[in-house]
Amino acid sequence: MGNYLIEFRFQSKRIRTYLKGMIYEINRRFGVGKRKHIPHITLVGPIITNNEGRLISDFARVCSQTKVMKFKGEGFGTFDNNRVVFVDIGATDKLNEFRINLVEALRPYCKLQSQDKKKEKDRFKYHSTLAMKLNQSEFDSIKTYIRNKPAPEFKQIVMRITLLKGGKILREYDFMQKRLLKRRQALNKMILRNSKELLRRFIEGKYDPNERLKQAIEYKQPTLWDKIKSFFGIR
Repeated sequence: MGNYLIEFRFQSKRIRTYLKGMIYEINRRFGVGKRKHIPHITLVGPIITNNEGRLISDFARVCSQTKVMKFKGEGFGTFDNNRVVFVDIGATDKLNEFRINLVEALRPYCKLQSQDKKKEKDRFKYHSTLAMKLNQSEFDSIKTYIRNKPAPEFKQIVMRITLLKGGKILREYDFMQKRLLKRRQALNKMILRNSKELLRRFIEGKYDPNERLKQAIEYKQPTLWDKIKSFFGIR
């Protein structure tokens, strides 16, 4: 049985640097957490399934049917019951609908977590973890510490969503290029540069990846009769 995750990894250098800086600062000051951490938002998972092919197919299908999404960073937050400190994420209805669509697609053959099945975005609680697995003393100290830090506020466009297996990229969907990437392609710097250029043009209003999605939806697969008429030139 494979163990998988679906997450968003911050592609903005400015935001990623800020989040990494906060994680390392907390780590150094309080001696907690990992030395290496990729800032992210978990959307679904951990996922357990023995049908990896279907998982990849459903992941690609739901992503390909989804328009470009956005969200906001809205200050710090904590889970007091299991002592986690995080950056609070304000998800849009579109992002929440995307997560629900993923869950509904995977539910028939995957073992999902209880929180994944929550449909209300406020109950799911979107977040990007800064510190976890804390004892009570560490948690209380870090909680006090972040209260005196400027609250993070940022906006982010979802350029890619990542499907991981065992902590490594299995597939990544690129919403700017409207394509599914294998691990090698996801890590390819030239492909990434192309995506960021398209993202820049999207922000400037010069490119709309949603038009590709619209064209794909409007495209009608020709029937056998259509093919026969085309072959014989029948109108």
